[in-house]
Amino acid sequence: MMRNQSLARTRPFSSVWQAASMLDCTERQVYHYIQEGRLPLAFDICGPGADRACMRVATASVLALQRVRLPTSDLAPFLEQVAPETQFSFKAPQLSRLLQCDLDHIYHLIAAKEMEDVGGPTRYRVPRESVVRFLTKRRIK
Repeated sequence: MMRNQSLARTRPFSSVWQAASMLDCTERQVYHYIQEGRLPLAFDICGPGADRACMRVATASVLALQRVRLPTSDLAPFLEQVAPETQFSFKAPQLSRLLQCDLDHIYHLIAAKEMEDVGGPTRYRVPRESVVRFLTKRRIK
């Protein structure tokens, strides 16, 4: 069994469905928590022209709310945990696991220039700065 604190480190993002499961509430309630600022580290990772939002929330924020604590809203430490300065770039499958989304979603974000690609002709690699820029831009406020 994985401890909740370990979960926040190994899976820093949770989907709305996962957050609803952890909080024992509906997905609609999670959206309300995001709008109210009770889940302050929330991100819309949808591609351009998407019909609906594709949100991810910081797992640590979900766990804090679960424990009736005030979640941190400071983006910088969260981004340092998610994309440490020692991590020069991310392979597409790494980003897919990190953001809890399909690999094709990452490819679409790269094709739409939402994330930069510095890989070779057969391999996608997204630099750390591009990931940080994307998450900063996509934060829901």
